[in-house]
Amino acid sequence: MPTQTFFNLSEEKRERLISGAMKEFAHYCLNDASIANIIKNANISRGSFYQYFDGKSDLYFYLIGIFRRNTTQLMLQSFQEKDGVFIEGYQLFGDKYIQSIMESEKVGFFKHMYLNMNHQISQQVGGDIVSSIKAAMPKDGKRVIDVIKRDTLRIQTDEELRELTKFIINMLNQTIMEGFSKERSIKDTQIEFRKKMDWLTFGVMKKELNEGE
Repeated sequence: MPTQTFFNLSEEKRERLISGAMKEFAHYCLNDASIANIIKNANISRGSFYQYFDGKSDLYFYLIGIFRRNTTQLMLQSFQEKDGVFIEGYQLFGDKYIQSIMESEKVGFFKHMYLNMNHQISQQVGGDIVSSIKAAMPKDGKRVIDVIKRDTLRIQTDEELRELTKFIINMLNQTIMEGFSKERSIKDTQIEFRKKMDWLTFGVMKKELNEGE
């Protein structure tokens, strides 16, 4: 996380640093990105940089956090639109999330993030989403976990719902990564995620085979 010194900066200076970092990370993955280029883009000194962040990883994960803030609200809205129906809610959320990533003005940043995703980045991107389904939204106090209807699910506890959500978010991130690596369109990436959700919902065995068991 940034230091308090960073948050004490004027909005213009914070935005200049963020823009300078986004420019670098839009062209290079975390390992290859250069602090020298970031401070050049932001027009700050190296000493100032280390007053704000411990290093480029600290800055990188802060940037991920900025664009993840609205994700839980997006999930809540999706389930509300689908009256809490689990699969339909996640299909709609997946459509919206994929579109928000792949048509973002920061698409270069997201593309490099997904194409170079490791366990740490995956946990940072998806972990907070999973944890936040039990967190109340600031605007209305509602929680994702309370909106989801469970009467048609084989789910007994909040922890099971959390684990299933983790599985789906990992599947969604994998689908976006494949979308970038295979240069799929937004629409085709959305279709691919819905196909995987269908597998999860209905299984992969043909009906007659299931009935014959």
